[in-house]
Amino acid sequence: MTPAFDHLDSGRPEQEWLADERWGSLPTLTIRPGRGLRRLVVIAAHPDDETLGAGGLLHLVAQAGVPVDVIVASDGEGSHPDSPTYDRAQLARVRRIEVMDAVAILAPDARVRHLGLPDGDLAAHAASVAAALRESVADLGVGAVIAAPWRHDGHTDHDALGAVAAQVAEQTGALLLEYPIWLWHWGSGDDVPWARLRVLPLQDEQRAAKRRALATHVSQIEPLSDALGDEVLLGAGMLAHFDRPFEAFVDSSGFAEVELFERLHATRGDPWQVRSSDYESRKRDLTVSMLPARRFARAYEPGCSVGELSAALAPHCDSLICQDLSATAVQEATDRLAAYPQVQVRQGSVPHDWPEGDFDLIVLSEIGYFLSPVDLDAVLRRARMTLRSGGYVLLCHWAHPIEGWELDGRDVHARAGQLLDLPVHARQVDDDVLLEVFGPCP
Repeated sequence: MTPAFDHLDSGRPEQEWLADERWGSLPTLTIRPGRGLRRLVVIAAHPDDETLGAGGLLHLVAQAGVPVDVIVASDGEGSHPDSPTYDRAQLARVRRIEVMDAVAILAPDARVRHLGLPDGDLAAHAASVAAALRESVADLGVGAVIAAPWRHDGHTDHDALGAVAAQVAEQTGALLLEYPIWLWHWGSGDDVPWARLRVLPLQDEQRAAKRRALATHVSQIEPLSDALGDEVLLGAGMLAHFDRPFEAFVDSSGFAEVELFERLHATRGDPWQVRSSDYESRKRDLTVSMLPARRFARAYEPGCSVGELSAALAPHCDSLICQDLSATAVQEATDRLAAYPQVQVRQGSVPHDWPEGDFDLIVLSEIGYFLSPVDLDAVLRRARMTLRSGGYVLLCHWAHPIEGWELDGRDVHARAGQLLDLPVHARQVDDDVLLEVFGPCP
């Protein structure tokens, strides 16, 4: 049921909220900018929602250089319906300026989109909201994070946006984080979805930026005038809920704690279209054609995904170990490779779960730029250490820039040339593919 509340009510004091022991047992939300997070999209029902509910998140992600979109569904022209000094059009203009100033503090390079939908009637315009969200995240899928008002926040516009965001996240694979706002005013501890709540710790820098941004929303935190109908909308008691050393988000899908690559495979099955794309098919053909021998006694392919390249390598190997971080991918690859008894499929990450023994072929295909520079160096060193005399390391990567990761294919191959300390046996470079074979190992 939708709770009945009035913004002029005193609401539940912040001290009572913070005294609840359940805060101490909540999981910490780990946002890893630069490691697969390709865009943050914050959608607000009204100007100021973005700052109240996700201002710290906005600042944290923007400071890390991740692209940010802020979508403001309405101009909040209905915040003071009885104002004798501002009509709806005037208030809309004021609030547009305020939100632009706030976002400029939190995320100076963010793209801000004003949908201009009617305040108080967003539920009737769900299709327009969904279209705007899809435009921001559809090309990124799991690489996007959507922050939206909680769908049970008690304000009809917040509830409508949360429901739309949930649909778009499910359709695209984006991670959805819902931020409560009015819950902290009308609710009690029993109204909080503690089992799905996650906290994002805020450093002093994020809290200071959030305070400065909130101060720009003058029409909401100060009275419009002394006249009846121009009262302050967000009083000190309400604002106290948003000066916490953390922000709270509802993870309704349960994906916030799921590792990125598992989320990719769980939501999309074949996230890189390795079974269907022309690029992947051509790359497999190139890889097999550039194998420097007809047969290999023992080979290793980390990051095997659903096993399509593994199936192309298997006929050339007496023994092949395939590995992936995602449990879903491992199951898919196991099914795909069932016809090859010489193939073992394992779950694990590199460099931490590198197999025992040595190899005469190690294939690093489309994996290097998903590693941190430190882990990439460790992988290349481990590859060199476990390569048999006369063995080869084959690297193949997408030649274009990789958004949202620290490295791209050219970085990976340059580092391989330095750390493997092996001659280049063969090379294929074009607009799409970087493919190099290093060896033979002396």
